Amino acid sequence: MRVGFSTYFFVKKPVGDVLKEIISSGVKTIELSFEIPGVLQMDDGFIEKTEKLKEEEGVEFSMHAPFFEINLGSFFQKHREYSKERLFEAIAVASRIGCNPVVVHPGFFLLTGRVKELEEKTKGYFLDDLEEIYVYGKERGVDVTLENVYIPVFFFSRFEQFDEIKRRIPSIGITLDVGHAYIAACMRGEKEPEEAIIRDIKQIGLDHIHHVHLHNNMGMRDDHLFLGGRMDLKKVLKGLYRMGYEKKVIIESYEMEDMGIDRVLTRLAEISPGG
Repeated sequence: MRVGFSTYFFVKKPVGDVLKEIISSGVKTIELSFEIPGVLQMDDGFIEKTEKLKEEEGVEFSMHAPFFEINLGSFFQKHREYSKERLFEAIAVASRIGCNPVVVHPGFFLLTGRVKELEEKTKGYFLDDLEEIYVYGKERGVDVTLENVYIPVFFFSRFEQFDEIKRRIPSIGITLDVGHAYIAACMRGEKEPEEAIIRDIKQIGLDHIHHVHLHNNMGMRDDHLFLGGRMDLKKVLKGLYRMGYEKKVIIESYEMEDMGIDRVLTRLAEISPGG
């Protein structure tokens, strides 16, 4: 597995400077966030720079598609069209740079469990939108993956929901967000949530896990920790390693910027299964 950092968690410097800082630390796997403030600087010059980093320094990129004010499957068509427009833009840039995969969040319905007829309608819209986004990416050589979000109003908050998504889009993969999976396991009362995550991966099948987001929390909210948190990250990484996962693992933590990349890398060395 190749471990890297997400630019979303660096907001105090221009994204170009963030790339320099990450690469100078020895990390050459980077996930670009197509969200503000970084996206405001992703012009043609920035794209040329990333292409040069790939060619000359062997840097590999993935991309997190925008999620602020985005809702694939919104009940309102104008909101759906805006959401797709933003995602199309991200995929087009990802294709130019060579980012793989592109991570998208599932759509949501805020009245989940209360208004069944409307919930089913918006879920149908979500599957329509997701398929359109997936095909758009495939046509441009981009692997679009769906991230699990633990909040129940989202259409992919439980791993068993992937069966219906896969029936509609058979070749779509998952971005396994370990922090989200941990909260979901705690919410359903799992006594050993790390083991539950590993069990869920086995049940889904490793071939459907195309990408991983790694961060920690206290089991109640999306803290995005790495140096702290209740989860035994080493156990989860060891499980992935033993199953043969060899793709990207992206660390998502505010501590990278607030406490320094070196401290995060030291902690990573302590929990790396191959070390």
